[in-house]
Amino acid sequence: MKRILVSGYFGFNNLGDEAILNSMIQMIKELVPDAKIIVLSNSPESTKVKYNTESIYRYDIFRIMSEMKRSEIFISGGGSLLQDVTSLRSVPYYLGLIFLALIFEMKTIFFAQGVGPVKNKVFRFLIEKVLNRVDYLSVRDKKSKTFLEEIGIKKNKINCIDDPVFALNLSNSKLDKKVKKDDEIKNIGVSVRNWYQNSYLDSLAEFLNILGKKNNISITIIPFHQGKDIDISKKLQGMLEVDSRLRSYTDNLDEVNNFYKKLDLFIGVRLHSLIFSAVNKIPFIGISYDPKTDSLLEEMGYQDKVTTENVTAEKLQSSYHKIINQEEEIKEKITRIVRKKGKNVKESLALLITDLKGEKVERKD
Repeated sequence: MKRILVSGYFGFNNLGDEAILNSMIQMIKELVPDAKIIVLSNSPESTKVKYNTESIYRYDIFRIMSEMKRSEIFISGGGSLLQDVTSLRSVPYYLGLIFLALIFEMKTIFFAQGVGPVKNKVFRFLIEKVLNRVDYLSVRDKKSKTFLEEIGIKKNKINCIDDPVFALNLSNSKLDKKVKKDDEIKNIGVSVRNWYQNSYLDSLAEFLNILGKKNNISITIIPFHQGKDIDISKKLQGMLEVDSRLRSYTDNLDEVNNFYKKLDLFIGVRLHSLIFSAVNKIPFIGISYDPKTDSLLEEMGYQDKVTTENVTAEKLQSSYHKIINQEEEIKEKITRIVRKKGKNVKESLALLITDLKGEKVERKD
C-alpha cells in the first residue's frame, strides 16, 4: 500500500482549495484504490471527516517528518502556494516541506500549481534550487511556466496542465439551459474578495443596480473564503439596490453545485468561483486580480479583459450583452474547454502514477 502525503492550503475554510483537495483525492483513489492518503491541514479533524483520510496538523513538524520517513510520495499541490503577494510565509513554508521530502528521499511532486508573483530575490533563488530537484513539476498556466523558466528552472522539466478542479466529479451535473433571449437573466451569482482598496466594488455595484432597474433579477453573493470574504460580501450587498442575499459559507461541494445549477450568470473575482461556473456550464464574467485569472479568461475568449484596476460598469455591460447575444456559442465553448481540461488533468495524474510505479513519464506540454 502506497502512503501519499499531500500538502496545500487545506483546512482554512477556503472553498477553492478544498475543491482542489477533493478532486486530487478522487483522482488518486481512482488510480490507486489501496493508497493511504495523509493530508497536512490546518484543521486535521475536520479534514479527516470530510475526506475519510488521515490528516496531520500542518505545523506539527515532528509528526510530519515521522510520516515522511514511512511515506513514498509527497504531493505539493493545487492553488498558488509559491507567491509573496498575500504572505511572506508561504514560500518558506511550502518550499521547506518540499525540501524535507527530498531529504527523506520521497518521490516529490509539484502538482498543478500557479506560481508567482514572487518579488523577493532570495525566494526566487530558493525556488529555483528546490524545484529543479523534484521528481515531477507541473504548473496550471503558461505564465507560471514562463516565470519558472525565467528564474532558472529547466524548460524540459516543466509540465503545463490544468487546475485539478476541472476534473472534479460533481454530482447532479447541470442540464443545458438557455439564457433567456429577452434580456431577462433572472438569477445571478457573485463572488468577491478583498483586493487593495476594493475600489472595483463601485463599478460592480453600479452595473448590478443598472441591470436590476431594467430586469427582475435576484442576486446571491457566495463567499469562497469564510475568514476573508464575509465582510467584503456584506459591503457589496449594502451597496445594492436590487433583491439580494448572502449565502452562508460552505465547502460542501454538493451544496455548492446545487447552488450553481440554479444560476443563469455568474460574476466572480476568485478564480475557483469562475471554475465552478465553467464546470456547471454557467456563462460567467470574470474580474481579474491575478495572472491565474487572466489565463482562464483569455482562454475562454468571449470577454474583454476586465480587472480590479480597469473595471467599469460599461465594460461589465459589454460582457453581459455579449453573453446574451452569443449564449449558445459561449456555452458550447465553455463545455468544450472544460471537457478538455478535465481530461488533461486526469491523464497527467494517470501518467504520473504510472511513473511512480517505475515507468518514465514522457508527456510534456
